Amino acid sequence: MRRRRSDELPRFVKPSEGSSFRWPRRNRLIAAVGALFLFCLYWGRSSTSNGDAAAAINWMNYAYSLYATDQATLCHAVMVFDALERHGSKADRILWYPKKWDLVVSNSRDRNSQLLQLALKQYRVKLQPIDLLTVEGRTEASYTGTWDRSVTKFMAWQMVFYTRVIALDSDITLLQSLDELFLLPQTAIAMPRAYWYDTRPWPLTSLLMVIKPDLKELNHFKKVISGGGDDGLVRTSFFDMEMVNERFADSAMILPHRPYALLSGEFRRHNHTEYLGNPQEKWDARKVFNEAKLIHFSDWPLPKPWIMWPHEGLSEMQPDCGGSHEGTCEERVIWKGLYEDFRARRKDVCKLLSVPAPDWHGVKPASHEVAGNSTQETGHEAPQVDGKVEVDEAKVHDP
Repeated sequence: MRRRRSDELPRFVKPSEGSSFRWPRRNRLIAAVGALFLFCLYWGRSSTSNGDAAAAINWMNYAYSLYATDQATLCHAVMVFDALERHGSKADRILWYPKKWDLVVSNSRDRNSQLLQLALKQYRVKLQPIDLLTVEGRTEASYTGTWDRSVTKFMAWQMVFYTRVIALDSDITLLQSLDELFLLPQTAIAMPRAYWYDTRPWPLTSLLMVIKPDLKELNHFKKVISGGGDDGLVRTSFFDMEMVNERFADSAMILPHRPYALLSGEFRRHNHTEYLGNPQEKWDARKVFNEAKLIHFSDWPLPKPWIMWPHEGLSEMQPDCGGSHEGTCEERVIWKGLYEDFRARRKDVCKLLSVPAPDWHGVKPASHEVAGNSTQETGHEAPQVDGKVEVDEAKVHDP
C-alpha cells in the first residue's frame, strides 16, 4: 500500500487562518435577487397592514350622502364636499336635492344651478334629484319648515348599490376625513350618542349615521313620516333624530362621540365631564379641537353660523373664559374661529354672505319659556357676492 506524501495529508488549519466560503458569481446574483424579492414581499405586506391597505379597498363601494332643501343647505353640503376633497376622502359622494332645480345656469345670480355644477364637476358628486321627504300633516315652521324636510336624509337607505353609506348633516365643520368608518364591522347602523343631553342613556344623534343601505328600512321611515306610524307624530316635535332612536336605540353600534360628535357649544361650557368621559382628565380646549373629526354648530339661542350674531347675544353667549369677560382665552379663540371660518368658506365656495342678524330679544327665550329655535332655520335670504360661482377647470375630474 502506497504511503501518502506529507503534502497529501490533511493539514490542521487554525480558525483564523481559514479562507471564507465564496459562492460562484452566478449563485451570488441569484441569492441577491431572492433576498430583494423577499424584502419587497415583506415590505409590501407590512405596508398594507400598517395603513396602505386603503390602496386595496374598492372605494366605489362606499359613499357620503348629504341633502339640500334650499339654497343654504345646498351651499353647506357643497362646503362639506369641499372639505372631503381637501382631506383626501376616497369614497363616492351623493347629493339629494329638489327635482324642480336644474343644472342650467340662467344668469350670474342663479346660485343653485351654479353650486350643483360645482358639486358635479369639481367635487365629483353624484346628483340625485328627488321629491323631498317631508313629515306629512305638520304645519310649516316659522321660516321654511327645514326641520320637517330633514327626514330627506333617510334617502341614504336607498343606495343599495353601496356596501356602506355615511349620512351627514351639513351644519358642521368637517376637520378630518371619516373614511375609516366605512371599514367598521358589519352592522345595520352606527351612530354617536348625543352626550349633551341631560337624560340617560343619551339618545343617538343623527348628525352622523354610518348605515348599511336597505330598501326595507327606507320604506319603514317613509311609512312613519307619511302618517302611517305613530298618530302623535304630527302633533309633536318628532323629527329625524327621534325616528332613528325609535328604530335603532337598542341595536345600533355606538360610535364614540369623542372625536365624532363635538358641539361648538362645548367650548362655552364650564363642566366638560360628559364630553371627556373621564372626571379625572383635565380639559384642554386646543387638544380637544385638534382631535375632533367634526364639529356641529349648536349654540342656541344664538343663530347658526350662516346668520350673523346679534351684538347683545354675542356678548352674553360667547365663552366667558372661566368667568372673566375681560381679555381672551383658548376657548373663545377656537369658538369664534369656527364661526369665522365657516362664514369665510361660505363666501369663498358659495359666493354667499351671511344672513343679517335677527333681533336678539325676539329669539332669546325668557327663563320660564320653552321656546323653539327659530334661528336654526335656513330660509332667510342671504346676500350674494358679486359675480358667480366658477368651476375651477384645473380641478375638474374626468368622468
